Amino acid sequence: MILSRHSDTLNIFRAVTDISCIVLAWIIAFIFRFNIEIVAVTRGQDTLYNYLRLLPLLILSYLFIFLSSGIYKKTLEKRRIWEENFQLLKNHTISFFIFVTLSYFIYEHRYSRVTLIIFFFITPFLLSFGRSLVRKVNRFYLKLKKTKKKVIIIGTGPSSKRLAKSIQDHADWNLQLLSCHSFSEMNAVDMYLKSSNVDLVFVVPSANETASVNDIYMHLDKNLSDILLIPYLGEKIFFEPNPIRFEGITALALNSSGLQHYGLFLKRLFDILFSTTFIILFSPIYFICALMVKLSSPGPIFFKQERMGLDGKKFNCIKFRGMYVNAEEKSGPVWAKANDDRTTRIGKWLRKTSLDEIPQFFNVLKGDMSVVGPRPERPVFVDNFKEQIPGYMLRHKAKAGITGWAQINGWRGNTSLEKRIECDLWYIQNWNIWLDFKIVLLTPIKGLIHPNAY
Repeated sequence: MILSRHSDTLNIFRAVTDISCIVLAWIIAFIFRFNIEIVAVTRGQDTLYNYLRLLPLLILSYLFIFLSSGIYKKTLEKRRIWEENFQLLKNHTISFFIFVTLSYFIYEHRYSRVTLIIFFFITPFLLSFGRSLVRKVNRFYLKLKKTKKKVIIIGTGPSSKRLAKSIQDHADWNLQLLSCHSFSEMNAVDMYLKSSNVDLVFVVPSANETASVNDIYMHLDKNLSDILLIPYLGEKIFFEPNPIRFEGITALALNSSGLQHYGLFLKRLFDILFSTTFIILFSPIYFICALMVKLSSPGPIFFKQERMGLDGKKFNCIKFRGMYVNAEEKSGPVWAKANDDRTTRIGKWLRKTSLDEIPQFFNVLKGDMSVVGPRPERPVFVDNFKEQIPGYMLRHKAKAGITGWAQINGWRGNTSLEKRIECDLWYIQNWNIWLDFKIVLLTPIKGLIHPNAY
């Protein structure tokens, strides 16, 4: 395909350049440490061979994180240089710590900490230089080709207008927009096809033109121009459509989440490591909270409640009990509210500080939940909300989380449910491991204590 072929080649070139820069940084770090000796060597000279042995692990660590982050995702969206460099820096940081941790357990040889520090600081500069080189080579290649691919658009709806603007704004796509036509102007289209050697035709139907697509295609098949169909999918598609092939038949998956394959593995690895560390480090807090709950009112320390998680499966969500036993015996299933008389004195404090939620890290270790994701809801409320809010059930395309994108953006408790769902769906569609890190880091600042937590 005209658009994807160059994009694929460019991404391969980016990946090869990134790995080359990482390997070069590793060798330079060794030279600075042991040949130039910017810091005096006091424990004996090491050999380059010992460091070259680590290259397979180094390359795999970086490739795994870089691929998981989506930095090589095939797209025609133009990236700002500072955004690209910032993403490279983030990927480099996590890759470095994974590499150092794995090398410590896999190899008996102890490597120079000075070498590792040098490598850590020079790699971002080399990666940035490498990407700059890729951009220059790409621009040179496009200039060398001289001729741009000639394009026409059939369709006059909002999508076709956005497409036309994107083509005009992106010189790096190497496309020249000749004209836009409505579905009723096929005579003009024929004229362009015959006289202008059109390379690519975009067919972009609006709602009332979808039935005419087959006629348009039959009309265009007398020419050798490539044809790209941008189907009309309605005004409310929550996730980016994902094409799937079935024995020559192409289907569009309309509700596939951004969490796929190695991303799921990486997220699960993070969940286990973070939850285990949290439980160990904050075990005294667990003990103090448990003691306060036990002394504050009769009843169990923990409160288990059925919630809905990934793929609509139900599980028992664990919390420190913040209400009196049988609190819903009279009221039935209702959300907690301000000055709720069902809440114990200690429970009010636990819920206000979100400390009642920390037993859910055991839910994470069990696999029912994730550290980051949409907050789990009770099935009785889900049955109600899914009828009222479009796209509500799509939030169950990811594991429920202890914290989430909605929570750090202020949509917690008695706030707009629509805005909360909008945040949840955005998170699922745009997930990457760095987004999880960002949410975790912002949770103590923006999500831990909230006026709507009661």
